[in-house]
Amino acid sequence: MHSGPIHLTPFKDPKTIDFVALRDLLLEDYRAAGIGVTDIDTGAVIITGETAKKSNAEWIVNALAGESGKFVAATAGPNFESVLAAYGSGAVARSSITDKTIMNADIGGGSSNIAVCRDGRVVATAAINVGGRLIATDDYGTITRLEDTGKKVASLVGYDLHLGQKLTDDDKQKIADTLADALIESLQSKNTLDCTRLLMMTQPLEYNEPIDIITFSGGVAEYIYENEKDEFNDLGARLARSIMSKAQSIGLPVDRPDQRIRATVIGAGSFSLQVSGSTTFLSSGLEYPIRNLPVIVPNTPRRKASAVEIEKAIKNALHRFDLTEGNDRLILSFNDAVRPSYENLAEFARGVVAALPNTVATNQPIMMCFDTDVGNSVGNIMRRETGISNEILSIDEISLREGDFIDIGAPIIEDVVVPVVVKTLVFDVD
Repeated sequence: MHSGPIHLTPFKDPKTIDFVALRDLLLEDYRAAGIGVTDIDTGAVIITGETAKKSNAEWIVNALAGESGKFVAATAGPNFESVLAAYGSGAVARSSITDKTIMNADIGGGSSNIAVCRDGRVVATAAINVGGRLIATDDYGTITRLEDTGKKVASLVGYDLHLGQKLTDDDKQKIADTLADALIESLQSKNTLDCTRLLMMTQPLEYNEPIDIITFSGGVAEYIYENEKDEFNDLGARLARSIMSKAQSIGLPVDRPDQRIRATVIGAGSFSLQVSGSTTFLSSGLEYPIRNLPVIVPNTPRRKASAVEIEKAIKNALHRFDLTEGNDRLILSFNDAVRPSYENLAEFARGVVAALPNTVATNQPIMMCFDTDVGNSVGNIMRRETGISNEILSIDEISLREGDFIDIGAPIIEDVVVPVVVKTLVFDVD
């Protein structure tokens, strides 16, 4: 397996990514790996953190993904990035293997993405604007990069910063300590400090049960675990030292993750072709192919769930991935979520429809996938019991996981079976 080098994102100006410079970096990495662009069958393009806020971020995602549709393309919101980092760092797998509750905080250039993992699932997420490159200088201490967030947090400690201004090491340390205070408080599900309230990107972490292990990933984690010695004229090293000092002073259970700086990097984008079962429900008005649907897996009770429980599970899953119901296309994937009796299926269908009011109101398709052969039953009963007129795609006998993206081809075999290409985000980078 080939792992390319880590690059700092090139910018044309504070608000714009330099696409030409970025493209040239990627082409050079292809050459170094001995791979041609046309040799690539699949992969992923995901823009995260501060870079995702730049004016041309969405355009760059689609430009890099290319027109073939072979690449997963996404701009990750803060909660989705927390999920990606939790898988990539190994926290999700570790929670399953050890039966412990693992918290992972991925600290990058502009944000820290927090996820709590239990029983092999992400159960809570949050994000805060704490990162190592909110402010950067040249070798002489002159500010060359100043994110809006960096300027705001500096103002809390008495600095009115601007590009071209000199910044001393003591100034950097004071700002880094303030960022660390905010992060440590957010890890404890608290939101009392001015800096924490200023920097939170999401709602504060809603998890108050004991945490067995805390791990850190992302670029700043290279300094936390003393794997990086070089400094890059930013806040990274100082921030790392401050975080560890504060974490140790209050006895946080810090341990090492499996992956650090590459936690949110996609190790590989792999295609796997599956074929849905013959017990599917496909409305006649659907148009194929359907490409790049993010897979959302609601954590539904594995028993006779009420419509209210189904509705809540779906809404929580949408929030976890920063998706806006009725605006973002997606497919809901359910694992052993409903027992095949009419009463259970009707209750389940009502819960799904209740969770998707904007989708229903704007007459957009409702797309679902089941690992058991209930697709046709759910689709029929949803149409009959709820009275909706939306197109429905309800496929089954395919097991998907959160973080997958899928393409769905035109129906085959008497128009009752669809081919499904699963684009799986693989996180086990060696």
